[in-house]
Amino acid sequence: MQIDDGRPDPLNLVVEIKGFRGENAKDKANAMRAYWVPGVNNLGKFGRWAFAEFKAVYEIQAEFDRLVENAMQKEAGGGIPAPLVGAG
Repeated sequence: MQIDDGRPDPLNLVVEIKGFRGENAKDKANAMRAYWVPGVNNLGKFGRWAFAEFKAVYEIQAEFDRLVENAMQKEAGGGIPAPLVGAG
């Protein structure tokens, strides 16, 4: 999804929603946070990217709102945001 955070280029947010979280899902989320998001942001050719993982279904809206607010605050300070991680 793309988030309009007031900059000319929207933030591309990869959202993962998981109930049961097996080891392969943990590995995939870790790879997104540690390698893919920093790598694509470093290239600078494909826009700005972040990753969010949600695990608590009844808290998704509040977590999502908090992540967007944090991303907008980071952008106000300049630079590329750190990968986002949903709590849960």
